Amino acid sequence: MVNEQVNILIVDDEARNLDALEVMLEASGCTLIRAQSADEALLAMLRHEFAAMILDIKMPGTSGIELADLVKQRRRTRDVPILFLTAHLVEEADIMRGYGVGAVDYLSKPIKADILRSKVAVFVELYRKTRALAAVNEQLQAEIAERQKAQEAIEQANQELELRVAERTAALSVAHRGVKENEERLRMAVDVAQIAAWEWDVASGRMTWSTDPETLFGFPKGAFGEDLRIIHTLHGDDRERVQRAIDAAVRSGATYECEYRAVRPDGTVVWITERGRTVPSDDGRVERLVGVSRDVSAQRRAEQELERLLVSERAARDEAERQSRIKDEFLATLSHELRTPMNAILGWLSMLAKGELVRDPSEVITALQRNATIQAKLIEDLLEMNKLTSGTVQLEVEPVDVGAAVDGAVQALRPMADAKGVALSVTAEAELPQIQADERRVQQILWNLLHNAVKFTPSAGRVDVALACDGVLMRVTVRDTGQGIPAEFLPFVFDRFRQADSSTTRGAWGLGIGLSIARHLVELHGGVIEARSAGPGEGATFVVRLPIHTPATGAAVPPRSEVLRTRPITA
Repeated sequence: MVNEQVNILIVDDEARNLDALEVMLEASGCTLIRAQSADEALLAMLRHEFAAMILDIKMPGTSGIELADLVKQRRRTRDVPILFLTAHLVEEADIMRGYGVGAVDYLSKPIKADILRSKVAVFVELYRKTRALAAVNEQLQAEIAERQKAQEAIEQANQELELRVAERTAALSVAHRGVKENEERLRMAVDVAQIAAWEWDVASGRMTWSTDPETLFGFPKGAFGEDLRIIHTLHGDDRERVQRAIDAAVRSGATYECEYRAVRPDGTVVWITERGRTVPSDDGRVERLVGVSRDVSAQRRAEQELERLLVSERAARDEAERQSRIKDEFLATLSHELRTPMNAILGWLSMLAKGELVRDPSEVITALQRNATIQAKLIEDLLEMNKLTSGTVQLEVEPVDVGAAVDGAVQALRPMADAKGVALSVTAEAELPQIQADERRVQQILWNLLHNAVKFTPSAGRVDVALACDGVLMRVTVRDTGQGIPAEFLPFVFDRFRQADSSTTRGAWGLGIGLSIARHLVELHGGVIEARSAGPGEGATFVVRLPIHTPATGAAVPPRSEVLRTRPITA
């Protein structure tokens, strides 16, 4: 009965829609009968029986609703479930009319395959169960007819004693077979549900089961001992609790109920729930417990999976909230960073516009230039970060003299260092090769590192740059005596839009864009960058390692002829 052919009628005036339905329902195992009009559908109903019909509600000529009305008028097809498909908004009156002519449900196009398959699966299962029920009903009718015949035979046997005895014996045999069949059905149902009934004798400790409990719960023969008690396999953490529940039921005569874990020899766990009641003896003492045990492992696994999904969902929600907070903090900081130099520029321009006298015009010009430079640098960093994160940056690889690039960055930052009273020094090995890299990007990496070092180094501090080469990698080390980096913030120092706690760093850390840009550019060259710090007030060290040859070229680069010597740059 399970493997019999199940037909589904699909009706749509568009062939491509029928093709799509066939693809969606291919995995159902059903035979799909196509029809592109109401007439074709009616002809198909004369040739086949259908578990369900899927009708397009809007068809030329006879519509889906009219076709459904015709289907319900035929005795052979009036009980077949109908599922309407529509690509248009359906008026409530049409919906009620559709349900009135026997529609089961509506689905709107485009159709979700999972939903369609799920609904069709329900119709198919209903069809199969209906067919099975009809078969059982036919069998019952046959049995009734047979019993009627037997009864007639018994009445006839009243005339002849020997014949009556024979007929009664036959009837008893039939009844006995029916009892055995019912017992077998009950046993199969209990096995499928993984339920076993038991009776426990309190005095002897032995248990009697309705079925083999070891096989039912997946244990090897002998695992429950001679007395067949599951308690021999209990999880160590559950043993005492189960024993307390049994003792309480025996002592008070109350209902026994408990859930516990049983451990198989291979270490797997089975969750079992038990419920029973006490049976007292004539003198009132509890002599037996009767009850049922059920394997609920699948249910517990489903609950654990649901809990895991809920935890995962909470974690995702917390992460989304954290990202939202980071975004809000970034926007607030960005607003502050953009407004600070702009407010300074607007303040000086307002003074000049009012004609207010200033003692030193060059000081005003210097202030305007400084704040405009800060504003431009911030905007440039934001644009650069957008390019890097979108993957639109391309390197223009050529031979680059890293020593010369360091010289350029130092000279560009010397005015800032002089103003703060920070000493700069550069140390290099005797011979340094050129590297294959994008010169402008290497300059950008060095400028960001040195700018941060000077920015966070107080007056009378130092910033030292050291260059070295191990034959494969060029190493640039930037070490300062500045405010240092807290240990808890060190893993995030290259993350954009991350800020350290100003209470531990004694100063704002800005937007975190410069170091993030430096890391992206270093990684684009196939290199690595790392940050070290002993903590607040202990300074910081940044080490950049760039490959001498990029994977794209692999060509040897001649060593530098010029030797870069150690030279302090004082304020």
